[in-house]
Amino acid sequence: MPPVNHDDLEDIKQVINDGVRQFESDAPPTGWEWRKRIIQVTISNVEITGTADAADATSITDATLEDTYDEDDDLNGYWCYITGGTGEGSYAQVDDYTTSGGVVDVLDWLDQYGNAGGTNPAADSTFTITQYETVAGDPGRYPLPENYGGEVSGEINYDKDATHRQPIRWTAENIIRKQRQNSDGSGYPFMAAIRQLEPASSTLGPKRRSELIVYPDPSQVDTLEWPYILGFNGIDMETGLATGASGTTVVDSTRDEADDYFNGWRVDIIDGTGRGSYAIVTDYASGTFTVDDWLTAAGAAGGTDPAADSVYVAEPLNNMLPSPAKFDEAIKAACLAEGAQYFSGQSNARGFEGAIERYIQKALPKAIEADARSRMYTKVGSRLPYEREWSEVTKVTCS
Repeated sequence: MPPVNHDDLEDIKQVINDGVRQFESDAPPTGWEWRKRIIQVTISNVEITGTADAADATSITDATLEDTYDEDDDLNGYWCYITGGTGEGSYAQVDDYTTSGGVVDVLDWLDQYGNAGGTNPAADSTFTITQYETVAGDPGRYPLPENYGGEVSGEINYDKDATHRQPIRWTAENIIRKQRQNSDGSGYPFMAAIRQLEPASSTLGPKRRSELIVYPDPSQVDTLEWPYILGFNGIDMETGLATGASGTTVVDSTRDEADDYFNGWRVDIIDGTGRGSYAIVTDYASGTFTVDDWLTAAGAAGGTDPAADSVYVAEPLNNMLPSPAKFDEAIKAACLAEGAQYFSGQSNARGFEGAIERYIQKALPKAIEADARSRMYTKVGSRLPYEREWSEVTKVTCS
């Protein structure tokens, strides 16, 4: 059970994250097969700009939108970015669009780094709407997933279903930036680059993400794909002892995170009243986690409500190891080995004896062997192994 004590929990999170990174770095000479992935990014020429007639915490209104987008739900799933005025830098995915009045509804405005708690826009704020998630509404810039380590391992190409065969190549980021300064035209992108994502602030963001930048801006919807090496961004969780609870809340008055910090996280009751119940946080404010309903461990409605003194754990929905399940034991061994070093000389180091040796001599070699079996083929000398192929034979009877 995760410790309620904050300092102990921080120690454990550091040990786990360091252990996973150690396992990730202890790869065989050819690298871990499970880290070799293919990413696809959809780009689009849609760039809708406007000025808000009105706005609030969950919507922005511009009557001119109804001239072009004249059907309800036309903009559902698009992304809205506040580009000027109150709320500049905030953005959100469109949850619902109403043609009458040009009303764009969102669940919550995110800050420029994608965290809950962005500044709400107001009347006269300017905005840009794009069909797919972009950086600040720029159709030439696309944020990449948090687990993207920025390590390209092959050529970039258009998806096989593209209606054209325009070659595209990797180039230096500064070359594309210079081209974009000299020309703002659109067409089929023929240059692409990866760079660190820092949207519009002079300070580093809490999330380490990369972005894809292309030139020129796309003139139609296309999908780009390329091989990359999966990265590990870290595992996070928070835990505590409830000071209050209800059928739709669990309260921990000792917490001091900003409002909306835990929005979208999963909260599990792991001990005390309601043990086994869980829910997704719909709103967080001043130590109160609000949920729609407590679910059973199987995900059904009717979970047991928590109470004061229930122990909870909150974690992001993407809180998972980057590797397949067959490597879990090896990663556990790596974390125990890291713990043996981290708690070296402390009384709570008991139980770690031999952990480093077990990891290096047993768990790691078995993981490398399992990874090798996941390769599609094995070279034998300079030739691929021969595999016999059988053809169908039709039997003919002569009389």
